[in-house]
Amino acid sequence: MDWKLVVLTAIAACVGAAVGAFVVLSYGGGAIEHPADAKLLEMSVGMLREPARVDDDPLRSWAIKVVEKKSGVSFTDPQRAALLKRAAGGR
Repeated sequence: MDWKLVVLTAIAACVGAAVGAFVVLSYGGGAIEHPADAKLLEMSVGMLREPARVDDDPLRSWAIKVVEKKSGVSFTDPQRAALLKRAAGGR
């Protein structure tokens, strides 16, 4: 099995879990109370879906923090590292 595919699948699962938690919480009267919070979460997930570039580490770190805070889902250290380094084609 190709390791790039495994890593990309793991990253997609993490982002999907964060978005899923957001959806469940928002329908259940959860933590997202302000439309700006929902927009920040949506923007952050969008940033993390894009391939990482050399100069965007601060933005990706910010996006990870926003996803963790607004969704209530915490990433493990390996997951955070994978999201920071995500490159085109999975890495």
